[in-house]
Amino acid sequence: MALVEWSLDENIAVLTMNSGENRFNLNFCNELLKALDDIETKTRANALVVKSADEKIWCNGMDLDWLVPAIARKDPDVEKFFDTQDRVYRRVTFYPMHTVAALTGHAFAGGAILACSFDFLFMRADRGFLCFPEVDLNIPFLPYMDALIKRAMPRHKVIEAELTGKRFTAAELEKFNVIRKACPSAEETVKEAVAYAKSLNKGRGIVGEMKKVMNADIAQFMDNIVRPNLETGNVPIK
Repeated sequence: MALVEWSLDENIAVLTMNSGENRFNLNFCNELLKALDDIETKTRANALVVKSADEKIWCNGMDLDWLVPAIARKDPDVEKFFDTQDRVYRRVTFYPMHTVAALTGHAFAGGAILACSFDFLFMRADRGFLCFPEVDLNIPFLPYMDALIKRAMPRHKVIEAELTGKRFTAAELEKFNVIRKACPSAEETVKEAVAYAKSLNKGRGIVGEMKKVMNADIAQFMDNIVRPNLETGNVPIK
């Protein structure tokens, strides 16, 4: 099975992440970027829905089982990975069509940041949290990551999310308008996300241009990434 697959449903591209917990490593990020390129260049889709094939996990962030040993042995792929991960966040944030995340399971750490890169979110209420555990992992956010979280969440919830590592339920996120709807099951989450994406039906050109203006501050942070100097044993999240 491919790490990432997609299909068309009328004017909607539905992308499925198939890599188990969908943790970020070089292969997964490259496959995700390729799928996004193919959807943009080979279809006339004007909206994108992203879901997970896993029953419990939407995206669990960085593949630390690979990354930590790779950093220890000074694997040159580590630098490539950080650059590629940055490209994933940028690509989704500025994707020239509406993007809808169907959070059919947990979105943790980098996966939660990825969720914040989408324009609209739907989330299942019966299982799954959105959580930024970086405060417990001793991993600082880069400025553009903080900006993406602030884009998706109200300020007081950003403070709570980043400084406490709280696990947010769909019900709470719906209450504060972080997600559009808390859905009773994974199937309903995808159904609602696809139906909403179909209802938008806007042109790629204008959506893409509006995103450039709306997210101009995020673009500046992404253009000036500085990797933090961390103590030995911590994972640098470029």
